[in-house]
Order: sequence, then C-alpha cells, then structure tokens
Amino acid sequence: MTTQSYSSKTAPYFAGIRPEMLAFVPAQAKRVLEIGCGSGEFGAALKQEFGAEVTGVELFPEAAETARTRLDRVIVADVERDALDLPPGHFDCLVCNDVLEHLVDPWTVLRNLRSYVQENGTLVVSIPNVRHHKVVRHLVWPGEWRYEKSGVLDRTHLRFFTRKTACEMVESAGFRIERVEGINRSSFPVWLRLANWITRGGFEDMRYLQFAIVARND
Repeated sequence: MTTQSYSSKTAPYFAGIRPEMLAFVPAQAKRVLEIGCGSGEFGAALKQEFGAEVTGVELFPEAAETARTRLDRVIVADVERDALDLPPGHFDCLVCNDVLEHLVDPWTVLRNLRSYVQENGTLVVSIPNVRHHKVVRHLVWPGEWRYEKSGVLDRTHLRFFTRKTACEMVESAGFRIERVEGINRSSFPVWLRLANWITRGGFEDMRYLQFAIVARND
C-alpha cells in the first residue's frame, strides 16, 4: 500500500464512524488495535461505547494527526513495509475496517498482525463484496469492470473478495471464524429475486456491499 495510490482521496474518505460495525466489536474489548484508523472516528466511538484503550495505525500523516486528538495512540506506518512498535499479544481486539483490500498482500499482513492479538482475542473485519449484484451485472453486460471514486470498485482497491474468499483469507492467517454477516444491504432486481427464490437463497450474498467477519485468535 502506498500513499501515491490515495493521491485523489480527500479528507471525508478517511472519516466516518461506521456505526454498523460497532455491533461486531465485543463489548468487553479493552485494548483495541485499529489498522487504517483514518481520522479516528470509529476508535473514538469505541472509547465512548466501551471505554476501550484504542491504538490506531494510519498511513496518511494528515489523517493520523486528527486521529491523535481522539485515540490513545496513533502510529503513522505502512503495515506492509514498516515494523510496528507494539508489544506482542497486547490487544484483545484487532479491527480492520475496509483496509485489507487496499494491500498488495493482505494475507501476509493479517498473519503478521495476529502476533499483536492475545490468545482468545478477536479479529473484526469489514471487506467489500465483489460478488455484489451490480458489479456482476455490469461485468456480464455490457462487459465492464470500471473503477470508481469509492465503493466496491474503488480505484485504490488492489484485491477483491467474495464472502468465501474473505473467510479463507482470515482462516489462513490462523483465526477461527465465529460470525459472518452481510452489511449495507441493497435491493435485488426482479429477475434476481426470482433466481434467489428458485435456488433457495443461492444468490443471497449478492445483496450486500460488504461483509463483516468476526474471528477468534485460538
């Protein structure tokens, strides 16, 4: 992940509380490591809701500077290149909200980050769903895969995942998955509602822009 890939991003891109993801963080989490903390809104919400101590890692110095006013500690670093000055096994929760898809090798990064999570600690991940029905429809007809300013096909995304392959990545890093849920649900067109009914939910995963994954460090 490089700063150059974000050259077109503005401040709002790094902001956002992500209230839909708060419910996936264990209420008992007291030491949280958030990768890609942006301006710190999500971590600040964790501090307010759970009284957690939150350490953020952020690539962009400008966003990190704002995050420092909200979080307990913020490290400016590229998680693919820089060593993190953090104690092993210190955190009871690791949060990666829409960050893994921006990495060249998220599989290795996630394995490395696991070392900072205590035994029986929790991993919380939010990741875009490339099998979303709008992405698939445009790929089939008119045969387009067009990058956009934001969303599933954000032009800064380097890796793309379905529900299945996102879970495989988490498991390959040594975590045991406990919960997977689609978030940011969208409506199906009539033909896809019919196909989903005929297959008894075979296309249900295509409703969601993202998936939330909760896993345990066993």
